[in-house]
Parts: sequence; C-alpha cells; structure tokens
Amino acid sequence: MNEQQANALAEIFSGEAWNSGGGIWLAAYWRGDGKYIVFSGDAVCEYDSEEDFDAAKASKMLLLASGEEEFWVVVDSKGSVMYRDADLKTGWRFQEEAEHEAKGLTSRTGERFFAERLDEAE
Repeated sequence: MNEQQANALAEIFSGEAWNSGGGIWLAAYWRGDGKYIVFSGDAVCEYDSEEDFDAAKASKMLLLASGEEEFWVVVDSKGSVMYRDADLKTGWRFQEEAEHEAKGLTSRTGERFFAERLDEAE
C-alpha cells in the first residue's frame, strides 16, 4: 500500500497511517475492545496489544492476496525458507517487504537472511 492509500484508509477508520520502513505503508486503529487492527497492502491483522504488534504476534490475520501475484519469502544462508504464513505457504507480496523482514532478522540474529521469489525458493 502506498502513502495515499494508507492515509485514506486511516481516515475511514479514524486511525493513523505510517511508513514502517522500506517504503512500506500501514494503516492502523485501536478498536473499541482494545484490539489493535493493522492494514497492510496484503493483509489485515488483529493484535491483542501494541507489544504483540511489535513482536509480530497477530491473534488473527486475513490475507488479501488472491494467490496469483508474485510472492517473496525470506531464506537463510542454509536455504531454509520462512513464509509470512507458514500454514498456507505464502510469502510477502512485495520484494521490499520481504527484504525488510530479512534485514530485521539479520540484525536480530547476526545470521544472513535474504529475500527470494517464492517460485525460486526450495
């Protein structure tokens, strides 16, 4: 999702839009029951708290992608594939999102991670 889309969506829900890094725009709002709802270009996620959002622990997730798009996954130096949704074996819709995730994993673990197209991953 681009900045204009994120701002428009945030306005609809009286939420906020922000660039989460690497050109990735999100829209989010606090629901009346205390849940944190976050919209990205390819998913809507519900988090029990902002801490769960920071830890990427969604309590519910709805993927918006149809499956016909090009997807990207994160691969470690040994060739192990990490999916955005391991059960459905789907990756990130945009290369930039997968690269952003790979950089985050590299900085947290010191191990080398990189983005690869899903159809090219082992």
